[in-house]
Amino acid sequence: MADVKRLTDWLGSEQVRFEVVRIEGGRDLKEYLRELGIEEGKEVVFESTLTHEHRGPLAVERDGKEVILAQGLANKVLVEVNGNQKHLLALEAGDNGIIKGFEAGKEVKDGLEKLGLKEGLNIKVKGHVAEEIYTLEANGQQIELCTGEASKLLVKIGDNILQLCQLEAGTEGELTGVISGIALEERLKKAGLERGKNIKLASIKAASGPAKHLGCVFYLTVESGVCVSIGHGMAEKIMVSPVE
Repeated sequence: MADVKRLTDWLGSEQVRFEVVRIEGGRDLKEYLRELGIEEGKEVVFESTLTHEHRGPLAVERDGKEVILAQGLANKVLVEVNGNQKHLLALEAGDNGIIKGFEAGKEVKDGLEKLGLKEGLNIKVKGHVAEEIYTLEANGQQIELCTGEASKLLVKIGDNILQLCQLEAGTEGELTGVISGIALEERLKKAGLERGKNIKLASIKAASGPAKHLGCVFYLTVESGVCVSIGHGMAEKIMVSPVE
């Protein structure tokens, strides 16, 4: 078989047509991509990308409360702005929009709803936030997470469910959920941090160096002729081989 790489590895090349060889993800991800027309054995044509100029997680305001979204999650939220539908990641600080839908599976949708993000909701973009390092402790083990990863962890404090990135150092609570991120959940399990376990946010410190990558949307035409869009996080899970 010809060279097999992640779809993201082909950025900047002249190759535009690919066969999907493998999708590195769980059942929900594969089912979601299948509904878009992206599945193993099918061909896709790379059309273009939209790269957002800012780095880092996105802060949005809903009903007066702030929610932090990793770039990958922000790219799954579709909003209507002045009659046009866009990915939330493409908006700038100060923009307002109405949530019209989610390009995600049920588990991610449920997690976003726990943060109060639902279809029909008016939200305001506050801007991108600086990356910080969050150190968690549980059962004598520690793990470090960036702000984007910390935003995906839901922690129960009393009767409230909060994002880990909303907590202060020293806070303890029950890990009740992980929004998206199969690889992240595996890392947590290896460190003894599973859903239902009590965890402690030991420390928060400024991160050094730039964010991992710019916010990026990939546009692909599938075999049905429809053009679909996926985020960088999904694109890097799709292993493809070039087709002449």
